[in-house]
Amino acid sequence: MEKFQCTIMFAYLLMSTTIFSSLPIQSHATKHFNVLSFGAKPNGIVDSAAAFAKAWDAACSSTEAAVIYVSKGRYLVSPVRFSGESCKSLDIVFRIDGTLVGSGDYNFLGREETWFSFERVTGVSVIGGSFDAKGPSLWACKASSNNSCPAGATV
Repeated sequence: MEKFQCTIMFAYLLMSTTIFSSLPIQSHATKHFNVLSFGAKPNGIVDSAAAFAKAWDAACSSTEAAVIYVSKGRYLVSPVRFSGESCKSLDIVFRIDGTLVGSGDYNFLGREETWFSFERVTGVSVIGGSFDAKGPSLWACKASSNNSCPAGATV
């Protein structure tokens, strides 16, 4: 009788394993896009806005979740807009381990309404890092009532 029970137990185990292994495996694939691969320079000197825009375009073209990775360093970024109008991915994460830096010339902020903006996006997260727009000099100019200050960003 004991041998019979062992055989039944083995058959049950074999059948369970076969059924379990035939179930579809859920994939949580995520595409990774490092801005360095698109030409960004973490030296705070070379403008990396085009590289950020290219990484965004690649992430938006993906039908899977996407991570745009910004490694440690200082990235000079002129004004850049990220549009979600044609995005296929509804889950994009900007993972920033570095610092995004604006130009030392505050006129770059004065000519634009925004510096780093997302428009018509769904499911975008920005995690970590820091933004240094170098705005205090523009704010000081505006606070002084100097009429020669650019009209863009305001205090």
